[in-house]
Amino acid sequence: MDVLTDVLNTLELKGWLSSRRELVPPWRYDFATSKDSMFHVVSFGGAWLQVEGEADSIRLEDGDVVLFPTGHPHALYDDPTSPLTRLVHLDYNPQRGHHVVNHAGDGPKLLMLCGAFHFEYPHNFPLLHHLPKLIHIRGAQGRVEEGCEDIIRLIAREAASQQPGAQVMLRRLTELLFIQVIRLWIDQEAEASVGWVGALRDQPISAALGLIHQSPERQWTVKDLAEAAALSRSAFSARFTELVGEPPMTYLTRWRMLRATRMLKNEVGMKTIADLLGYESEAAFRKAFKREIGIPPAQYRKSG
Repeated sequence: MDVLTDVLNTLELKGWLSSRRELVPPWRYDFATSKDSMFHVVSFGGAWLQVEGEADSIRLEDGDVVLFPTGHPHALYDDPTSPLTRLVHLDYNPQRGHHVVNHAGDGPKLLMLCGAFHFEYPHNFPLLHHLPKLIHIRGAQGRVEEGCEDIIRLIAREAASQQPGAQVMLRRLTELLFIQVIRLWIDQEAEASVGWVGALRDQPISAALGLIHQSPERQWTVKDLAEAAALSRSAFSARFTELVGEPPMTYLTRWRMLRATRMLKNEVGMKTIADLLGYESEAAFRKAFKREIGIPPAQYRKSG
């Protein structure tokens, strides 16, 4: 089971390009805390990044991609002494088209793409909760890392065009960019990394996650999952909790509830949902849903 694909599909990943900017010194953009993930791509020209709470700034070179999975505040500028150009609230807003700023004339300038990613989920889920505040994919010799390069080239081209369907193209391309950044980050992480994404690199825990995602309706026990992972029950439980951020049965329940919210949103019947998620009756499902989400499923369906 491709756990990452399953999670991103269920969380309904949505991408949005906010702006394509050509900038000439002096300039500085401060990005406020966002409820969504934010990203920036430095196509050429270089810049400085200051992450709130960090003492040292980070030099961004041509081809660098930075992602703030939890919407952490930060600033981008050409020089520490540059005055503030604008305070930006970069929340996902697909109703607003992307902003294009072109600079006429010669001379050094920065080309930067900015945007946001949004997830539809009713409560904290380990995917984002345990990601770092900054993911920095460095360019290779002035070019975007292989795997992102073609996507970013297409984003830049569509952002500069006026062709029919450009906004749809941009949404799909930015979603692909998020997936590729996460894949590259997983590849670059140390083997000993902890956190939910680190669990995808740990063969026993990844196997257990795959089973949960493939068959959430099964009456899994810690013993069943530990045997599938070829670990003792205690070792499996401790390892799963350390990497994923919560115990196996808690994760299973959370995943079932997340699947349930999607099915409720899509008008799937209560009995069908109960069967698909392994509950013995509609009443058992309703009770579990209210306990985890806080409201009855029928009320959630109406409000959603």
